[in-house]
Amino acid sequence: MQIIRRRYYFWLIKAYFRKWNRTIVSSLILGGIFFFIIVFTLNFYIFPRLQKKVQKIGYAGAYTLETIPRQILQDVSYGLTEINENQSVKPGAAYKWQIKDGGKEYLVYIKKGQYFHDNRELTARNLSLSFKDVEKNIVDDYTVSFKLKKAYAPFLASLSSPILTSKLEGLGDYKLTKVDLNAGFISSTTLVKREDKSVKKIIHFYPSEEALRVAYALGEIDIANGLKSTSILDRNLETFVNTKIKKNVNYKNLVAAFYNNSDKILSNKKVRQALNYAVPAEFAEGERSFSPIPHVSLYFSETPNYGITDPGIAKELLSQEKEAKNTVFEISVLEGYENVAKSLKHAWEEVGIKSKIKIVGNLPQSFQILVYPMNLPEDPDQYTLWHSKGLNNIINYRENKRIDKLLEDGRSTTSFETRKSIYADFQKYLIDDVPASFLYFPYEYQVARS
Repeated sequence: MQIIRRRYYFWLIKAYFRKWNRTIVSSLILGGIFFFIIVFTLNFYIFPRLQKKVQKIGYAGAYTLETIPRQILQDVSYGLTEINENQSVKPGAAYKWQIKDGGKEYLVYIKKGQYFHDNRELTARNLSLSFKDVEKNIVDDYTVSFKLKKAYAPFLASLSSPILTSKLEGLGDYKLTKVDLNAGFISSTTLVKREDKSVKKIIHFYPSEEALRVAYALGEIDIANGLKSTSILDRNLETFVNTKIKKNVNYKNLVAAFYNNSDKILSNKKVRQALNYAVPAEFAEGERSFSPIPHVSLYFSETPNYGITDPGIAKELLSQEKEAKNTVFEISVLEGYENVAKSLKHAWEEVGIKSKIKIVGNLPQSFQILVYPMNLPEDPDQYTLWHSKGLNNIINYRENKRIDKLLEDGRSTTSFETRKSIYADFQKYLIDDVPASFLYFPYEYQVARS
C-alpha cells in the first residue's frame, strides 16, 4: 500500500508541474528579479541615505578625557565666552561681563534658558568652571564673580573653556554618549545629535597621521581631519573615488626655528639676524610667517623689518663673524619636519653657514637650533614663551628686559587699545632681536567622501 501511495503522489506532482510548469518557472524568475531589485535598492539607495546620518571621523594623536581637542568639544558644549579667529572675545553662555577692581574681578552674566543634555538649566550654581588661584562667588542664579589675585587680561579667553558637568553633559548640539578607552587614552567617542538621535558622529583616534591616512584609504572613516599630507604610498588621496580635499591654514600653530640664546655663538644678535635674513621666502608646508602673532589677529602689527628676506644682508652681517662661519651648527628637528630643516640648511649654505640635521623624538633638553611647532594661545599673551621667567622659555631667553616689561604690561591691562599698542611694540622688538625665526603657519587638509 505504501508503494502505491508513493506512486500516486509522484504522478500527482508530475501532473501538477506538467500543467503549471510555465507559471511556476515564470514565478521563480520574477521572484528572483524582485529579490535582486530589493537588495540593490537597499544597498545602493536606502542604506547609503541612512548611513549619511552617521559620520565616521578620524584624528591623529593620543588624547585623554582631560585633553580632548577643542574642535571636538565645541560640538558638545561652549564656554562663557567664545574666541574669534582674530582673537577678539564674544559672548558665549554669558551675554555680558564687567571688569572691576583694576582688572582683578570679572562679573559674568549668564543667559537664561540654556540647558545641559540632561535637561538641567545652566545657572551660576551649577557652573563647573573653576581656575587655580581664582575665587568664584555666586552673586545670584545667573551672575557669577571671579576674583583674581592680580590683574590678568587673558582671563576672558580662559572663560571660553567648554562648560561640562562631571558626567560630560554639555550645552551643545551633540551629546557625548560613549567613550572607548585603551590604556587611558581615547580610541573612539560617539556624539549623538540632541534634536535627532539618528544623527551621529563616531570619532576615531589614530596613533599617527600615516595610520589616519591608511584608515581613510581602507574605508574605516569618512573624514580625516588635520592632515599635513594627502599622500599614501605613491598615491594621493585626491584620486580616490568621491573624495574631496579642503585646505586650511592653522593659525593656532606656528613652526619656528628657535635659537638657543645661551649658545656661545647664537648669543650674538648679528648671527641670529643673519640666519633670519637668509631663511627662504616661502615654505611648501604652510603660509609664511614673520611674527609670533598671526596676521589675522587684531593685535598683529607689521613691523619695519617685517617680511624681509635678503641673503645679501645676511652675508654682510656675517662678514665679520669668522667663528660663525667656521662652525657647523646642529639643527634639531622632529620627525615630519625634515624637509623644513633641509630648506634651512640649503639657504644657510648659500650665505656661508654650515649645518647638520639631527632627528629628535621629542623636545630635546639641549640644542643649538631647534625646528619645532608651537601652539599659540587664544589670547595674544605669550608670556610663557618669551618672558625670562616663562614656563615654556625653551631657548633660555633671559636678557631682554624690554620684552619682559611689555609681556608683563600686556597681561595686566584690560584696555584693548592699550594692549594693541603694547603688542605692536612687543612684535617690533622681538622680531628685531630674533630669538627665533618664525617660519610658517602649517597647512592642514581635511579629506572627506562626498
